[in-house]
Amino acid sequence: MGMIIYQQVNDELELKQAFEVRRKVFIEEQGISGDEEWDGFDDSALQFVAKNGDKVIGTARVRFPSADCAKIERMAVLKSFRKQGIGRGIISNIEELLKQRQIPHVILHAQWSAVPFYQSRGFVKTGKPFFEADIKHIKMRKKIV
Repeated sequence: MGMIIYQQVNDELELKQAFEVRRKVFIEEQGISGDEEWDGFDDSALQFVAKNGDKVIGTARVRFPSADCAKIERMAVLKSFRKQGIGRGIISNIEELLKQRQIPHVILHAQWSAVPFYQSRGFVKTGKPFFEADIKHIKMRKKIV
């Protein structure tokens, strides 16, 4: 693995590759329907990628449900690149942007299996578990600034 670059999506090719990562992870691996994955919110979201050379290997999007809160969604890393710090890098890159924008809170709906990862990044569980796309999730929150 070469040097990983974390950034906002710059062009249509990066966006297409980010969507391909999501398709592989959510639709192929996890069996989520395409209708559920492609929910119509991508155009209004900020898109982030992790790149190994020219290849997008991880992605996430961020939406803003309110002026003081961001929501991280659709975070995915290709299977062969997991457990190598890619997700940590994506979260750090997003948090830097949120600090610059002085957004004090970030939330997400974590898949139950990813809760320990998000806890290691400073997120705390809020509320009760629920099901989204037939997968157990829980809302998590973190104070940024």
